[in-house]
Amino acid sequence: MSVSAIGYLRIASTDTQAWMNFGCNVLGLMEAPREDAGGARFLRMDDHPFRFMIEPGDSDGLLAAGLEFPDAAAWQATLDRLAAAGHEFTQGSEDEAARRCVKAFATTDDPAGNTLELYWGRRLDYQPLVSPAGVPAFVTTWKQTGDLGFGHAVLPAPDIEAATTYYTEIIGTGLTDILSIPGMDGMKVHFMHANNPRQHSVALFSGPHPLGVVHIMLEVENMDEVGRAMDRAKAAGVHTLASLGRHVNDNMCSVYILAPGGIAVEYGYDGLLIDWENHACTYSDEGDLWGHEYDFPGVNE
Repeated sequence: MSVSAIGYLRIASTDTQAWMNFGCNVLGLMEAPREDAGGARFLRMDDHPFRFMIEPGDSDGLLAAGLEFPDAAAWQATLDRLAAAGHEFTQGSEDEAARRCVKAFATTDDPAGNTLELYWGRRLDYQPLVSPAGVPAFVTTWKQTGDLGFGHAVLPAPDIEAATTYYTEIIGTGLTDILSIPGMDGMKVHFMHANNPRQHSVALFSGPHPLGVVHIMLEVENMDEVGRAMDRAKAAGVHTLASLGRHVNDNMCSVYILAPGGIAVEYGYDGLLIDWENHACTYSDEGDLWGHEYDFPGVNE
């Protein structure tokens, strides 16, 4: 495996202030104020300078997912595999890298058209999280084993087999679990892990999505923090997409809420951590042990 973690997301928003209010006051993230020529706002959750870059846009959706590599050699080897397989990529300039607080990065699209930013050398700021909502910490590391990333992202990939081959054979992830989605005939999710214990860092959904991302996940340290986030979401009038429940494959006990613009955010606790030397890819045909009753806006009304 070449990928260390999913490090950050760039998100386009038609109302960046609404996204910042949601990120800080509901999710409990912390604003990282700094000047940006593009008018972006930045949200952090640990000692990384940001995990979410919220950029002004004419529409809402995911712009890019940043995948972290352990060093320059692993990063370059991945670029070499991309070139050998005929995939185009563009290396970022020094100014663009500085904006992302990385040593170097390259931009490429996966077979489904999802934009990836492959990077190495993240510059940390080592400042403690001071959550405006009182969240003491987010789960982004474990027993000093290194970065777990911000959580995970599920990306649309109608040709899921081609996309899975791309991620596993070129980008450098491992296949963890394949879910046949109950009630959605023929639809699947492929869960893929990076070189850290989190059960999955990236997943692929075998269908399209208008926002370019099915959902993103943030993890907190205990169930009380999930409950408090549920209360904050309710008080703020945020729509709950899925009630509290626990997933089968990654054990996450979570709730799903909608960010401004419609991106679904899973907010959870107790995600499974795996020793990859002793793991075999599994196949699931149930999504949940219990709960997660969905309420899609405009569908369940």
